[in-house]
Amino acid sequence: MSTARPTLSRLELRCPPLPQTLTEAVGLLNQPDQLEVRAVTRLVERDPVVVARLLQIVNSAYYGLRRTVSSVERAVVLLGPVSVAGIIIGMQMLRLRAALPSQTLACFHRLSQHSLATAFLARHLLGLMHPRASNQLSIGFTAGLLHDFGKIILVYNFPDEAVAFYDQQRLTQTVQARDEQELERLLFGFDHTEAGEYVAHKLNFPDVLIDTIRFHHAPDQTPPSREAYWLTPAIAVADRIARTMGYAFTHPLHPDEALNHPAWALLLDQYQAVEWTPESLLTHCMQQQEYLGQHVQSLSLPNPPTRARP
Repeated sequence: MSTARPTLSRLELRCPPLPQTLTEAVGLLNQPDQLEVRAVTRLVERDPVVVARLLQIVNSAYYGLRRTVSSVERAVVLLGPVSVAGIIIGMQMLRLRAALPSQTLACFHRLSQHSLATAFLARHLLGLMHPRASNQLSIGFTAGLLHDFGKIILVYNFPDEAVAFYDQQRLTQTVQARDEQELERLLFGFDHTEAGEYVAHKLNFPDVLIDTIRFHHAPDQTPPSREAYWLTPAIAVADRIARTMGYAFTHPLHPDEALNHPAWALLLDQYQAVEWTPESLLTHCMQQQEYLGQHVQSLSLPNPPTRARP
């Protein structure tokens, strides 16, 4: 194993160049008083691809609307500006692959699929726990998209080492998340939650997203005074369910393994969801496989063409 790199306090981690639309969407989330329908509609209308995907999502069977929605503004009203801002962020994050070296693209594709699945499941879980908290559902979706932001940072800064490491982890079935973080610290000097928190703070992400990036593997360590306290258990559970449903970045999980985490009890206790057990919640989410697949497909970008070898 390589010698550990300098600690975060002495290392300038770089972030891939962010699309302007992504930066503006994050800025709107950071200023909730400006997060209105018209502002988000303008952001969507700049990009025909985002327009098409947004209309595809709002008209999907998951939302069960009786009439087809063809207006961007109407779609923003129905889904909510916070949720649509999250969709914009998700699609723009996928475009970061253009800034990544070619050897990282397969790794980035797996990571983006996992992030999209986690976002869908986080929003679905929060809807079951607290269906009337629409803003919380929407922030949960965005937090799910960005929970592994630190892995993007590691892949961008250390492409050869990170790809080799994560590809090896994918083949090592016995390694747990906490072990993976320890190995990241040995190789890079910090793990992906620390790297993600560091860069997200530099980019002025909202505190709730920074905290989710930092604590999604240890939701019980989220300070109760923080907004993310109500989100990190759902993100941790969604991450594990995604890995059970075919959207693992490194380690697929058997359902019994997915249930072996304190985040389940923490999630149910926080929301006093006495009608659910971890087992029934997992079963319910796994029954959403078709909707999950449609969601991931609707937000995914086409795979980049493979370059012919000379």
